[in-house]
Amino acid sequence: MEQQKNPSPPKKQLNGYVKYSGMAVQMAAIIVGGVLGGIKLDKWLALKFPAFTLSLTLLSVFLAIYYFIKDVIKK
Repeated sequence: MEQQKNPSPPKKQLNGYVKYSGMAVQMAAIIVGGVLGGIKLDKWLALKFPAFTLSLTLLSVFLAIYYFIKDVIKK
């Protein structure tokens, strides 16, 4: 009888997908929160130039990247 080779257990693969999809959802939530918060602040203050939208969008992107790198280094 031939032995079957199992290159990688399905559970390990599934754990990787769940981990990284969870990180992607968290990053998207941070970025969307920053964008929507900036839009609301700009409308509330009636600014002609979308200063808060621009600044909070950039801040949220950097924050999302920071959390991603922190989580990858931890594991």
